[in-house]
Amino acid sequence: MPDWQNIEALNINQFPWYETGLQQQTQVKLCANNDTLFLQINAQDKYSYAKQTQLNHMLICQDSCVEFFFSPSGILGNSYLNVEVNCCGTLHLAYGGNRDNRRFISPEIARKIKSTSTINTLTKIENDTDSSWTIELAIPFSVIEQLTEEKVNKEKWFANFYRCGGRIEPQYAVWNNIEVSTPDYHRPEFFGELYFVS
Repeated sequence: MPDWQNIEALNINQFPWYETGLQQQTQVKLCANNDTLFLQINAQDKYSYAKQTQLNHMLICQDSCVEFFFSPSGILGNSYLNVEVNCCGTLHLAYGGNRDNRRFISPEIARKIKSTSTINTLTKIENDTDSSWTIELAIPFSVIEQLTEEKVNKEKWFANFYRCGGRIEPQYAVWNNIEVSTPDYHRPEFFGELYFVS
């Protein structure tokens, strides 16, 4: 397992579509070895909510959710992969060049991904004790390559991280700012740069 304490966090702390309510903090850490991409998501959440339990459900983004969009080829403008996970660990993964005509991960390939959450139920209703949740993902590079049919670039990606969903105070936060008037995460032209270092 990664030594998360010694890995620098990225903050999903820009709110381009903020209207009202709490701006809750979200941090993501990521690292990789030769075979696997590891992510740790730490989200403050006073209103943790998850309804979806089905892989690739289109409404996972309406649950308390964090999303990671990235170009594993390392080429901006090429197709990108979106990894979405709700606070209970249910996943949505797809690949393509835009929001339409995306190729979804199969259940067989998705079973190779390890997902653990500090919330140990399949669904979650808000309650007075909610404060935060943590998700850890281990995604083999072979899974990414099977879905994308491209070799993973293990030096540089273009990417963005997003916080969204929840019923009481929906969160619309981004890591790299998106300069459009309404919430829209399928905007690779606003991806930032990620570098993998030894």
